[in-house]
Amino acid sequence: MIKEEKMGGPYTKKEQETRRNQIFELHFQQGYSAVSIAKTLGVNRNTVNKDIEFLFSEIRNDKSPNHKNQLDKQVIKLDYQKTRLQKELDKDISIKERIQIEKMISDADLRIAAFFVKLVTTRRHNHLG
Repeated sequence: MIKEEKMGGPYTKKEQETRRNQIFELHFQQGYSAVSIAKTLGVNRNTVNKDIEFLFSEIRNDKSPNHKNQLDKQVIKLDYQKTRLQKELDKDISIKERIQIEKMISDADLRIAAFFVKLVTTRRHNHLG
């Protein structure tokens, strides 16, 4: 990631699009928090939060098929990972290994659930506001 020098708007349309793509990758694909993204990109945390809300809105309203497609792939990847981990639980493994695998499965479930909860919560918030 390239750290931007600028610490505030106004941003050009191109700068905004580039920043939102970077935020999409960091937040949705790599799981970074808004604070971490703001530090990484050198932008205001409120800008990052607004961009995340914008991206959720775009995904929810199918206005960004590329981002939605990438998220679909991410969910499929997490689900596939869970399936592979479940198969490992069928093997003769130590309790320590079993707990580690169960934690990884739980983490994958939580990541998937958190995304959908945020999507529904954002939708509900936008309809009420």
